[in-house]
Amino acid sequence: MLKANAHGEIISPEEICETESESESESDDEAAMRSESAIAVSAGTSMRLFRLSLLHQPPPLVVNSIARKSSNHFPMEDCHLAMVEYVRSSAVSLDSLALKMLIKVLLLSFAFSKRWTGISVALAQSATGTSFSVVSTTTTSTQNPTSIATVTASFPPIGSIPRDYTPEGLEQLWDLVGPVEPPPFTTTRIPSSAVTLPPSPPLLYPSFYAPAAKDILPDLKFPEGFKYGVATSAYQVEGATKNEGKGPTMWDWASRQPNGVYDGTTGDIVDLQYFLYKEDVERSAALGVTAHSFSISWARIYPFGAADSPVNTAGIDHYSDVIDYHLAQDVEPVVTLFHWDTPLALQAYYGAFTSPEIVDDFVNYAKTVFQAYNGRVKTWYTFNEPSVYCGQVASSPFDATLAPGVNASTAPYQCAYNLLKAHAAAVKAFREMNITGEIAFKSDDYIGTPWRSNTTEDILAVERHAAFQLGLFANPVYTTGDWPDIVKDTLPAEYLPRFTDEEKTDLLGSADFFAIDAYRSLWVKAPDEGIDACVANTSDPLWPVCNEPAYFDSDYGWPEGPAGDPAAIFLQSTPVAIRALLKGIHSRWPSNKMYVSEFGSIEPFAYANADISQIKEDVGRTDYLLTYLGEMLLSIHEDGVPIQGAFTWGMVDDAEWQGGTSVRYGIQHVDYATLERTYKRSALSLAEFFGSHLQD
Repeated sequence: MLKANAHGEIISPEEICETESESESESDDEAAMRSESAIAVSAGTSMRLFRLSLLHQPPPLVVNSIARKSSNHFPMEDCHLAMVEYVRSSAVSLDSLALKMLIKVLLLSFAFSKRWTGISVALAQSATGTSFSVVSTTTTSTQNPTSIATVTASFPPIGSIPRDYTPEGLEQLWDLVGPVEPPPFTTTRIPSSAVTLPPSPPLLYPSFYAPAAKDILPDLKFPEGFKYGVATSAYQVEGATKNEGKGPTMWDWASRQPNGVYDGTTGDIVDLQYFLYKEDVERSAALGVTAHSFSISWARIYPFGAADSPVNTAGIDHYSDVIDYHLAQDVEPVVTLFHWDTPLALQAYYGAFTSPEIVDDFVNYAKTVFQAYNGRVKTWYTFNEPSVYCGQVASSPFDATLAPGVNASTAPYQCAYNLLKAHAAAVKAFREMNITGEIAFKSDDYIGTPWRSNTTEDILAVERHAAFQLGLFANPVYTTGDWPDIVKDTLPAEYLPRFTDEEKTDLLGSADFFAIDAYRSLWVKAPDEGIDACVANTSDPLWPVCNEPAYFDSDYGWPEGPAGDPAAIFLQSTPVAIRALLKGIHSRWPSNKMYVSEFGSIEPFAYANADISQIKEDVGRTDYLLTYLGEMLLSIHEDGVPIQGAFTWGMVDDAEWQGGTSVRYGIQHVDYATLERTYKRSALSLAEFFGSHLQD
């Protein structure tokens, strides 16, 4: 078991929430401490587990992150309830700092995953101590969204909000969101002087240990025209959320809900890139960046989302200025039409992507944007990470309103069906309108490696993972026009609608290249009960995917790579495995061109670091980026993978969904009190690396 000495130091690890009892040799005191301090935390199907050892004399908090090794655990919802009750009953014996640390780690463990498991804690300081309230909600797997009771804020039933496209109607939608913080200024700031890069930081490692960035694989270069890019998305960086006619999005609403965002961050201001885009583009250009992948907010173009609603010309004009400024700085604009910020109106009108009505509204929006920026934008994405987005629609708080006839079990697959139809229809319009350039969508996740390479079950588990996580969207577009057979054989039509012959024709070939958000790869294992038993049992917690990730190898327990943070063991730095992923993608879903449309990492305990000199010294991220780029070079030159661009996430620190601003992916630090940007080591290392690896 996990034990602590008198100083609260961990001396040995163990698994928690186990059904089996402790050995008879354990003392009553040890058993009591174990039972009162063991807490399991689940996020999605990965079910990351945490052990919290709370010692009352004095009460420091000791946290250990432990990977889930088997399915022999109490149901996760029972663990959640036990956690809530333990925290509630123990609060009086914990000092304020310990309690805050406990809550921070628990909530970040959910937030890092981009899939929310609802534990929300509100702290209130008083002279006598810390009081708090806890709202507990259980998790819904993004891959097996079984209906589970959740606690959510109220959302108006479908049809109760009238389609009133007047200013008063827009204000009624904003009333659902609540008060919005105005930005400190409301005009585009003009850079006062040219950006000058700071001096290069000292070498990270001695030359005998690791080469400088410019000397990594010095004889290899990226192909001509390679896009050296950074990436952002509208909700995460823009701010000015209610300015210049924008309508509310579901994230404007969700960020204010009890289980919305860990640190209470909203999209109201964040980086305020809406008014600071010129500075951000110039700062990126100074690094030698040649492309910026960003998204357009649907609700800025159509505040009400719907095809029969008015266009917001202020939104059209704003993005026109943004695009022109990129071009003036020799930074290519790469545009995503939808990066999860669903217009709230469409959620209220009909349940957004759980309804087929979304297709016409999305295509209308896409056509408006295509026409407005044709000739200036050459690379387009319809959707960002559809597997993640559709996985969230059945989870709190986004399950507040689903289309009629759709429930939490079927919502992700209805979403996938409607989203793919919207993608195909938008691409068809793109081509019929003779829009200049190329178009696709952004995939994510990984194929995986069998946990036990000599075990047929784990080899089959990898195929199931690839089918459900990548193939669900890639097969219809790149290879067959239809769902993967594994998925169809598992999910009946009432879960997963079947495509018609016409829909298959429209889908197949509806992408000009393959884009993958390649953050990491992991091992994949079969369920302990076996794949066949899992597939046959719809009550199995791993149904319908019937596989699960493994965070360590089966021989010695080595991870695939170091984790970005102890609370995010799923986000491991896996450069060698990424090369295998890129090769595997090109083999399974061949295309003439591939973009690594996102890759990036976080730094351990960044949420607790206030020292700017240490914040700039992002060693883990620098190692991650440089090793991944080296593997991309080898993929191109040795494996023949046609990679034509790589986009680092992110250009700046941002509002990282449920993690708020506590999760820092940026190669530039943002001081949210002043909005000042500061280059980190990783940014300057990227500039050095690409300075010697791009074609002249």
